[in-house]
Amino acid sequence: MAYVLLVLAIAFAFLIALFAVQNSTMVSVNLLAMSLDASLVLVILGAAALGFLSALMLQLYVQLKMKYQLYKAHGRIRQLEEELAKKQEVTSAELAKQQEAAKPEPASAD
Repeated sequence: MAYVLLVLAIAFAFLIALFAVQNSTMVSVNLLAMSLDASLVLVILGAAALGFLSALMLQLYVQLKMKYQLYKAHGRIRQLEEELAKKQEVTSAELAKQQEAAKPEPASAD
């Protein structure tokens, strides 16, 4: 699997290099009152990098949220297991008392 990812990364890097060579013209980027002259490939790759970072931050938030929910769920599971163990002890003690009370007393030989 690692080799497949490596081959895909190399192919993607090659495509980016090819794209950069073919799109080296200068463009003007205007945002509000700012103006910037830059290579088209830098503008496109910059936008792609910002999109990647935005998606990465969102994924990080989701992962942290899921880990916290998992942590809370494990705590709840431990709490419920402790409650179950206590109830089982009480139930087994009550069952033992009932069995003790249900035993017939030996008849005394007078």
